[in-house]
Amino acid sequence: MATIKDIAKLAGVSHGTVSNVLNKRGNVSVEKIEAVYKAAKQMGYQLNTQAQLLRTNKSHKIAILLPQLVSDKYAIFFNSFRQSISLYPEITYDLFLTDDLETTELDALQKIAAGGYKQVVAVSCLQDANTYFDTLKLPASQIVFIYRQPANAHHFFTLDFSQAAEAICQQIATSRSQLVGIFSDEHGELEHSTFVSELQKSLKQCAPNKKYIVIRASNDESYKAAFDFFTLDQTPDLFVAEDIEKASFLTQASFFGSNSDCPAIFALSGNIPPILKGLHCFPMNYAQLGLEVVDELMKEDELESENLGANTVYVRNQSGNLYTATPALSTVNKDEPSLNLLILPSPSTNALKKLLPHFYRQTGIKVNLAIHPYDEVYQILGQLHLHPYYDLLRIDMACFPWFAERILQPLDNVGNGLTDLLSSFSKPTQQKFSLVGDTAYAMPFDASAQLLFYRKDLFEDPILRRRYYEKTGNELAVPTSFHEYDQVTQFFTEQHEKGQFSRPIGASTTLGSAGLIASEYLLRYYAEGGRLIEGDGIPRLEMPLAGKVLSDYLHQVSVTENIHEKWWSESVRQFEQGELAMLIAYMNLFNDVAHSDIFPKIGYASVPGGLPQLGGGALGVSRYSQKSHYAEQFYRWLYSPIVMDHLILLGGNSNHQDFSHNQEICHRYPWMPLAYQEINRGIRESSIPNGKLFNLRQAEVIIGQGITNVVNKIMTIEETIEYINQRLLVDTQGER
Repeated sequence: MATIKDIAKLAGVSHGTVSNVLNKRGNVSVEKIEAVYKAAKQMGYQLNTQAQLLRTNKSHKIAILLPQLVSDKYAIFFNSFRQSISLYPEITYDLFLTDDLETTELDALQKIAAGGYKQVVAVSCLQDANTYFDTLKLPASQIVFIYRQPANAHHFFTLDFSQAAEAICQQIATSRSQLVGIFSDEHGELEHSTFVSELQKSLKQCAPNKKYIVIRASNDESYKAAFDFFTLDQTPDLFVAEDIEKASFLTQASFFGSNSDCPAIFALSGNIPPILKGLHCFPMNYAQLGLEVVDELMKEDELESENLGANTVYVRNQSGNLYTATPALSTVNKDEPSLNLLILPSPSTNALKKLLPHFYRQTGIKVNLAIHPYDEVYQILGQLHLHPYYDLLRIDMACFPWFAERILQPLDNVGNGLTDLLSSFSKPTQQKFSLVGDTAYAMPFDASAQLLFYRKDLFEDPILRRRYYEKTGNELAVPTSFHEYDQVTQFFTEQHEKGQFSRPIGASTTLGSAGLIASEYLLRYYAEGGRLIEGDGIPRLEMPLAGKVLSDYLHQVSVTENIHEKWWSESVRQFEQGELAMLIAYMNLFNDVAHSDIFPKIGYASVPGGLPQLGGGALGVSRYSQKSHYAEQFYRWLYSPIVMDHLILLGGNSNHQDFSHNQEICHRYPWMPLAYQEINRGIRESSIPNGKLFNLRQAEVIIGQGITNVVNKIMTIEETIEYINQRLLVDTQGER
């Protein structure tokens, strides 16, 4: 096996240089780094990561003890923990499964004590946490217990079972059931603060007339124990199961061991529960629990304190909704009702299309999607009197205020009123995507903001990092200003090797549409403190700032991949194929990339300058529509928690506040929490401060056309800014 000495000899460098390169330290030139890597690869040398961690004093191992990985509450927690801890590359972990057996757990503790673990996370079946402290000789602050709280536990994390118990008991109270069967885990003496204890409390408060019986069983015994419910003198006429696995066992036991259909079952589940008739699921945020435990462990590590006070954390769901299969429409309307929805192509449109059969099944109302490109939608909206057959309109937020009063019905006038649905959205989102003045005209549909996406592997590449340092004297880092962004872009473009995945072009500029050109320019303009609308309410670009920003933009055009398309789809495709190092994009266009091979290499951050432009659109009801009550049914279906959940999981977009911390969504689209924040602080100047409206869409076209004149060398920068301002003054105000 090759040694460091062998590599040094082949590479023609010192032993110390090889050590510095492999351990990513020291001041080593690009030429020597490349020589060491080439020699190491040639000799088949693979760096021993554990040895490297030990040499750099970064050895940090965490032990995780779980009963098993069959149940959602353990499997989802562990998966979330694994994903969250991956953000700390110096940390490793090992999983120990105990099968809820004391002897197995005690054996695991002996192995952990001998293994040099620094922190421990455990679901314990032991009664006293002192067994952990005495065996492991770790500070109490470094051992986190979850779900079950042994005596003397220092850190305890669990879910807010009282929230789930209350939601379920409120439903039970309205049912005709007389005897409730509760099927739970066997917790032994660790019964306080569990789901069953909270459920018993809630039943006494919400349904004191209901009787209940509790059967507890370990995972291995649960299948057999489920049959015990059906051998009782009185069989329960409603069940509550502690997890979806126990609910499944109850259906099996009912099918084989009962003469009657299975009663309704209420169960705790993960964030994507099964939707079946008779099954009522309360989604628990098992994944959020994993995230918060990691945050706590990292906080403890940073504070390096052994004397922090004990704490108990209850992770609460964002909403308290039960998911179930609602009855389908039982009558058939001969005159099949329908709604016509004008919309543009997007991931959210694709997701909605997949869910519409459910709306039809529930209501008998068919929704016809008329999918048109952005420019065609804008033209139709401008002449909507020629298209009175549209009932629902997806309007881009840039022109939403301009059109709202003229072509939309206020939400209060739709059916019995819809403004109550807005409570699920933040005030900034309502202001930009719903309100014109004090009147709500639409619901936010696919609210979006610009984010910076980048290739993590490139920013971590030691050769590129060294070359960048030698060229600029700075560390290669994710840019936070446009000066840094342009510098990094130029560097990557200069390093570009066609067809080489590790050497892409720095970034792209989309030049096929005036609106897109304006969007990319205005992002820079806002980052420098510029505004399109000042105190006098007259739209204009301010000199000399506008000229400087335009000069910077032109330089960017010269060092980026110029894409002559009318939308950003090609830019997103090139990033997905590894042809771009960075991309500034509206995040609602980016969700499909989450399912591509490049996903693990994607990093994301706020745009340079920290002030993103907003995108996406709002959903309103045409003033010409005569189907107000059908439209109300559609809105209440679309903005229900269960449908919004699945819209996002299918790749759609929403700024619905209940889902900003949903870990299943954050796992699939990890930029969602950041995007939620960016939407709340983003900018799109679609109205004038004094309440007067102007046509932002037209303004962006004017700006883009003016910039095109500079790109084509038809005008100077000064002439272009003057041309843009003259047209903004005349063409963006007046009659709509």
